[in-house]
Amino acid sequence: MDVAVTYVHHDCFCLDAAGWTLLFDYPDAAHRPPGARGAVRRALAGRRAAACFSHSHADHCGADVFEAARDAAGLHLVLSFDVPEMVPGLDRPGAVVLEPGDDPRGGDPGPWAGVGPGLRARALESNDLGVAFCLDVGGLRVYHGGDLAAWLRPGQDAAGAAAVRAFFERSLAAVAAFAPHVAFACCDPRLPGRGGFARFAEVVRPPVLVPMHDFGRPRDVGAYALGAVPPGVEVLAFEVTGQRRELRAGP
Repeated sequence: MDVAVTYVHHDCFCLDAAGWTLLFDYPDAAHRPPGARGAVRRALAGRRAAACFSHSHADHCGADVFEAARDAAGLHLVLSFDVPEMVPGLDRPGAVVLEPGDDPRGGDPGPWAGVGPGLRARALESNDLGVAFCLDVGGLRVYHGGDLAAWLRPGQDAAGAAAVRAFFERSLAAVAAFAPHVAFACCDPRLPGRGGFARFAEVVRPPVLVPMHDFGRPRDVGAYALGAVPPGVEVLAFEVTGQRRELRAGP
């Protein structure tokens, strides 16, 4: 399948596949660099689009997404359960609101929900806030992790670190079972372990892996990611807002 990915900022990307453009985690104005809104407008123009918000933190969720999507052929909303209550303007009729499964240990996906023709979505619980997305668009399986990551920091107590690792490993097993063709995973440059990026690549082994959560440092996370993956995993790295990469992926 022909696929295109456009980098916007941080965790925000557009993915074109099977007649859809998926917009992930479009941030609010205070967290967007110059050119981000224009890049999204160009990516969505004339397209059937779905804006997916993994949680309500401002660096992942902007209620002014409708202005950026004004030239789209249509816009669907796919929201984490916390977004409608926490972000005024996104609690709109017809939005698909996703809940994860009930297991507090993580790794328990919620039910599939139809978004539109050829597009469905389900969610895993994040260990920060909200969810990680598993989507099927025309047979292409896409994972976007939001803020699900190995949040291991210097000075963390042993019990807390063990809980983080256990939750993360259960989540990785669930993502591996989903077997995404394209995965967007945390590669946070602030963390010594980059949020578990290398472990994600090792366990999930997606054919295409996109590093994210870069705080506007795509070259940094791209350089790290290229040296952190096993054979058979292609890193899709970016350098600037609005950069578009085309590839073949999926069925």
